[in-house]
Amino acid sequence: MNRIQAITMHCRFFPYILVCVLAALFLYPAGIQAENDKGTEITSRDMTFKGAENLIVFSGDVYVRRPDFELWSDKLYVYLRSDADMDETAPEAGEDDDIEKIVARGQVRIQGEGREGRSGLLTYYPDTEIVELEQDPRLIEGKNSVEGEKIVLNLKDNTSRVYGSEERRVRVIFHSDDSDGDGQ
Repeated sequence: MNRIQAITMHCRFFPYILVCVLAALFLYPAGIQAENDKGTEITSRDMTFKGAENLIVFSGDVYVRRPDFELWSDKLYVYLRSDADMDETAPEAGEDDDIEKIVARGQVRIQGEGREGRSGLLTYYPDTEIVELEQDPRLIEGKNSVEGEKIVLNLKDNTSRVYGSEERRVRVIFHSDDSDGDGQ
């Protein structure tokens, strides 16, 4: 296989590999944490609990820090299950079993292990371990990136899909390592 064929093959599989690696590194299922777990810390200018809606809203320079990633956004919505939806045998209140979905809106940036994701909207469904990035989504690792109309990551089965549209096609930027320095 010549060098051109090798680069072409890398380009074909790069989007799948990049999305899977990024998902695994900074969008861990919330129940899996490091031994030196410091928990999850959320800071923002305001926090509102809307009991009737089972909703917690963090707004204004939201920052989430976990052992495995950091997240920034303008707003963060944590949708809790209604009492009827909660399993009475759940270990403790406030755990992931109590969360229906998490939505980050506005200048969303998630970072971990030298990798980064950006979008206008990020939605995470703990039950299915599905993450959706919308509104100009982009995943970045070093000089490499993938973007499209929508990026869907399935953390449970380690699959991903990048959707394009007429207005926004899927775009991959891939830089191969040129260790021998000949530029070919």
